[in-house]
Amino acid sequence: MADGTALEVPADLAQIAEEKGIPLDLVRRGLALGFPADAIKGQLGMPGVTAEAAEQFISEQERIRAGGEITIPQELLEVAQKHEWPESLVKRALALGAAPDFVAKQIEAGIKPDQAERFIAQQEAAREGGLAQTLDLSWMKVPTEWGIRVRPGNRGLTVEMLNVGTYADVPDHWPYQTEMPRGAYPIPGVAPMGYTIYEKAELWADNAGDLYEEAIQRRWKPATDIPWTTMEPLPDEIERALGQLCTHLCERALLSGDIVGRWLPEMSYGYHEVKLYLSTAAFDYARQFEVFRKRAMSNGGGLGLQSPGYFHRAIIDARAWTEASVVLNIFAASHIMGLYEVGAYSAHNEAESLIFRLGMQDVGRQLSYGVQHLRYFLSKRIERRAEIHNYLNKAEAVFAFEEEKDVPLREALIILLGGGTRNEQVADGIAKLEYFNRRWVRAYLSRLAAAGFPERREKLHPSLKKYIEEPAAAAAA
Repeated sequence: MADGTALEVPADLAQIAEEKGIPLDLVRRGLALGFPADAIKGQLGMPGVTAEAAEQFISEQERIRAGGEITIPQELLEVAQKHEWPESLVKRALALGAAPDFVAKQIEAGIKPDQAERFIAQQEAAREGGLAQTLDLSWMKVPTEWGIRVRPGNRGLTVEMLNVGTYADVPDHWPYQTEMPRGAYPIPGVAPMGYTIYEKAELWADNAGDLYEEAIQRRWKPATDIPWTTMEPLPDEIERALGQLCTHLCERALLSGDIVGRWLPEMSYGYHEVKLYLSTAAFDYARQFEVFRKRAMSNGGGLGLQSPGYFHRAIIDARAWTEASVVLNIFAASHIMGLYEVGAYSAHNEAESLIFRLGMQDVGRQLSYGVQHLRYFLSKRIERRAEIHNYLNKAEAVFAFEEEKDVPLREALIILLGGGTRNEQVADGIAKLEYFNRRWVRAYLSRLAAAGFPERREKLHPSLKKYIEEPAAAAAA
């Protein structure tokens, strides 16, 4: 029995061993060392496992069990020392059969020595026969923090309230490629999901959890929450102008949803607060598309002319999430907020007024995330400020080009603000559009300043800079 030859190998384990080219005597030796069959299966299922590697591992475990000295690989030793793990604790983990790279990952993921001590002690007791053998129960002994009880507050039990103890540790780098939630304990051999964003600086915003709570608590339904019966017939030019604005807003909502949907699968689960909030943002975009399509078609009018689309592509071509977020959630959202303000100002009934006010509520969250993410990014990546300027240089230039080409939208806004197409109404509409343009551009710069990026004011594209100059100076220029 000492060499494991008398042990029977379960059929499913034997099949995996055969597929991997692992001799059954190695499997029996592993079973003789006390490793559960399922654990051996999990190890054999990992990519890159060879008979030589298995032989080396089993031999090392047999040497250790025979009283041999445990040697900590230098790379693992450096990680342990950096995170103040005692060498004796690392040796006990290796004695239990943990691979050195697996131990290193647990240390870097933030597992504290006292947590590991409890887990290792339980595993040692199990090996010595201290636990019932009718059930495995090893899953009950993972070194996650136990005894946590989170109580609801005035706003109920929110996502942020769960960030207590070690569950509040949000690492700067997330080392796992799976769906494992933060705070759980990993197992080896789980297939990676192909995430590309593992750095906290690349997506984090301190307010993401609160924005998620606000989004789900203030959700609204276009079908029943909008008083559609308050609408009455409007002059054709007004209805067509509003239909054109709604068409533009539908396009922007579809685009924004596509962008968020593209980036969400790239974000690892160590930063679930951001993934939760952005999932609600995608829903908000869908609702905005829904409500503006309904408005365009619910009062005897319809949709208008498609936008040129140059600016759309400037956003969707972003190669990094921070680039996409700065353009989508600060620059583009500032412009959308300005359009919603135009809509609310020129609303003709209770339904339109509520549509635009609720839309502003939703866009406010997008702006808030964008500002806080940029603020966090710049605090951690100060050397990349020039990149942000380059992102915005491109976005502002393409926006200016599209604004010049999109005559239908500009004329629709003038008609809505002026109240019609008579000369005096058009003149009034032009003056008011100038006011609203100044308003949104200045708000855009204020948000960048709040994010720690005030110097953008000096680099603003000339077509937008005219809106922050005094009227006399702009006219002289």
